[in-house]
Amino acid sequence: MLAFHNQKLDIIGKGAYGAVYKGKHIATGHVVALKIINLDTADDDVDDIQKEVSLLKRLMIQGGIDASKEQGSGAATPGSGSGADWNHYGVPNVIKYYGCWTEGPKVWIVMELAEGGSVRTLARASPLTEMQICLISREVLNALAFLHKNGVIHRDIKAANILVTSAPNRVLLCDFGVSALLPSQSAKRTTFVGTPYWMAPEVISKGRSYDFKADIWSFGITMLEMALGEPPMMGQTAAMALSLIPKSSAPRLQGEWSQEMKEFVASALQENPDERLPAEKLLDLHWVKQTSRSSLSELNDLLVNLEEWKHKGNQRISLAPGVGAPLGDDM
Repeated sequence: MLAFHNQKLDIIGKGAYGAVYKGKHIATGHVVALKIINLDTADDDVDDIQKEVSLLKRLMIQGGIDASKEQGSGAATPGSGSGADWNHYGVPNVIKYYGCWTEGPKVWIVMELAEGGSVRTLARASPLTEMQICLISREVLNALAFLHKNGVIHRDIKAANILVTSAPNRVLLCDFGVSALLPSQSAKRTTFVGTPYWMAPEVISKGRSYDFKADIWSFGITMLEMALGEPPMMGQTAAMALSLIPKSSAPRLQGEWSQEMKEFVASALQENPDERLPAEKLLDLHWVKQTSRSSLSELNDLLVNLEEWKHKGNQRISLAPGVGAPLGDDM
């Protein structure tokens, strides 16, 4: 059983569904994240959890890794040089998945540990510079370009679901609990799912369908969140935000940011999904391309600031799932 291969260490975060712990793969000593979901209290049901695991396995296979062949137990071995080292297999900027098992009413999911924490927590510790936002945006777009090419809509893009690792610095997209698969590039979905303040107008509006471009809107809102500290309408209740978003003009970045950055955000936040640039086109814009020679080590200042912030008595934000309707048969 996989439980015998992993040791639970310190708690990282807590949510309504359970908790995430720092853990260790006993055979290799590799540090991992252990996501433990209590099915007795979780909002997610077994089907939703199975869908998340199945999606992560699918992405591994599309990236050239077949976890089922790694150990014959449905799990890849953590550690550099193993089949689970996604960066060597063309799966950019997506959290690594190692395996899962059940133990009574609990589901354990073994994943890569991002020591730095989420961009949401990093932004609370210290404001992000334009260069840091640009670097993070570039990496998230790499992830979205890969996901969308492989038929996956994430459906919950926000700073809390973007992780930064300590040396070497990497930016990783996580939490695929409400993601969906599209059978073709022209297919659409209608399920109401996501986190309200980041949701695209077409996802909220009854009678409308949506596709990959919904992620691009959420990415644009996340850029505003990184720049301004919170998404638009955060002062409203979630219900009020859901009512206002489809009726309101697309938000725009204001303040002392470069004009090029403001135009970049506007390219993602178009009310008409057809007018939003896809991830691969956004990557071609100069504002992002200018960082092509910039190292992610420039994000290390954020991690240093986070440690100082925690030493002053602050805590990392608890890991919590997105809000939304059940997936049903949408995946």
